[in-house]
Amino acid sequence: MIDKILVAVDGSEHSQKALEFASQLAAKFQGRLHIVHVPQGPVSDRVMFLGGASVTLHATPSELEDAGRSLLEASRRIAEQAGVAHVETRVLGGDPADAIIADARDISADVIVLGSRGLGDLGGLLLGSVSHQVNHRAPCTCITVRA
Repeated sequence: MIDKILVAVDGSEHSQKALEFASQLAAKFQGRLHIVHVPQGPVSDRVMFLGGASVTLHATPSELEDAGRSLLEASRRIAEQAGVAHVETRVLGGDPADAIIADARDISADVIVLGSRGLGDLGGLLLGSVSHQVNHRAPCTCITVRA
């Protein structure tokens, strides 16, 4: 029985596909969909050049969390449009793989759905992708969706 489905979103094309898949699964099995987001800052500050001047752009933790909440609300609407009756959203903190695994344990998830790649592709090359880490350490079945 598939009752509790956890899907992690980060705004990437792959996480969009994971959300769509998880929403279809939850609607089909009349399950509960738990949508989570783990805000992550950029690997380095971005520099924008304006003529001869440059401006360093970076997001504060508060701005990252606000953006995450907006992403979760948009994700909720997508899930509800797909026919999911029970949707919960949550912003998590810390390392993405650790946070997703801990949340899956906390809610006793039956399935975790993840995109095969996210916005942190550079970090994934160096440290192993979040989906790879979650797949190897998760307490339940994992489904990795490709875009």
